[in-house]
Amino acid sequence: MLDTEMLGARIAKARIAKGLTEQQLAHRLGVKVAAVEKWESGETDPRANRLDQLAGMLGVPLMWLIGGGDAPPDVESPTFTETHGVEEKLLRAEELVKQLSMLLVDLGRDVRRLQRNIDFDKSS
Repeated sequence: MLDTEMLGARIAKARIAKGLTEQQLAHRLGVKVAAVEKWESGETDPRANRLDQLAGMLGVPLMWLIGGGDAPPDVESPTFTETHGVEEKLLRAEELVKQLSMLLVDLGRDVRRLQRNIDFDKSS
């Protein structure tokens, strides 16, 4: 018998590492989303033929999916370096948003000033 809770956690971990939603995985396997949800929650086990399909689709060894052990490199948690790089990109994006906001405010002022000048010239 499989350790259902651990199997479900490994399915979820591999699915997330592959960048798939539960809906996408269900569609690719030809099963209902509820089936994937039950597998991942540990409520039920996939059938043997589905385990083989899951392993292939998720790009993990069947033996890891069934029995655990060391996770394949693609399923490992992101390293500090990877998360730090993402955080740097996020900070840079936030800074760019601030700069663009200030630029939009300046442009708005310039447009209003130019419009007033045009309106003044027309009335003169």
